[in-house]
Amino acid sequence: MSEPRTPLTPSSALLLVIVFAAFGGQQTAVKLAVGDIGPVLQAALRSAGGALLLAVWFVVRRKNPFAAPVALSVVLGLLFAVDFGLLYVGIALTAASHATVLYYTAPMMIALAAMTAIADEPFDRRKIAGIGIAFAGVAAVALVRPAGGAAGATLLGDALCLGAAAAWALTVLVIRGTRLKAVDASVVLFHQLFWSIPVLAIVALAAGETAAIGWSGPALGALAFQTVAVAFAGYLVFFRLIQRHPASQVSAMSFLAPLFGVLSAWAILGEALTPGLAAGAAAILAGLFLTNRSGAARRG
Repeated sequence: MSEPRTPLTPSSALLLVIVFAAFGGQQTAVKLAVGDIGPVLQAALRSAGGALLLAVWFVVRRKNPFAAPVALSVVLGLLFAVDFGLLYVGIALTAASHATVLYYTAPMMIALAAMTAIADEPFDRRKIAGIGIAFAGVAAVALVRPAGGAAGATLLGDALCLGAAAAWALTVLVIRGTRLKAVDASVVLFHQLFWSIPVLAIVALAAGETAAIGWSGPALGALAFQTVAVAFAGYLVFFRLIQRHPASQVSAMSFLAPLFGVLSAWAILGEALTPGLAAGAAAILAGLFLTNRSGAARRG
């Protein structure tokens, strides 16, 4: 049986801050390595490395990684492949900070769907308002910029990142709306990584990305970060918490990721900090407070 969902705790919130800091930095890592390792090949290698680390983790804990419905697991793997295939190619075609913000429209989709499409959580107007305010802050961070727009941003890259966001939202909703919600989070993650490997590898081969690979130090470091900090540890914690706590509260915290993404793109890639960063940060924090305050008020 699945565990009953409990309100977000301070310790869980702190874990989510760390996780979303890593998630926000992922786009910068992809951009840093894309000149040496193709975007889809990066996604395939990340999935393979993450699956291998999880397999070792299962051996140590003596758990069965295949204890999940096969058909649903394959669907998750395909969605995972679509998600990160679109995201990584999108990052190659747009600014890392821009990609991060667009990708994190997914939590808004998840929270809204949890209250409507799958009726997993009660409808809450204050929660909706909080999500809207936070999303406006995300938009300000990305869109309020000097004349000429974000350097290196393209419409195609933006569209691919939004498509990746939709795939992420659908993945979470499949987990929450099917028998997978009763499956251990580590097993669910393993199946997403495992079944995405052949799909991403085939696409990378077809695109010719395996023909020219540069194994530079920065590229290897960026790939290691994506694999260990994000694909293994980060997603393991994220999926565990989204099974334990209300989806809207966990998803609302992810609005912090674009802030970390913008800052890491500025510090590592030299992308300009936008004039909307301060205003966007304030709106995001206000939205987070309102969203989580709503849940606390109902419990009081």
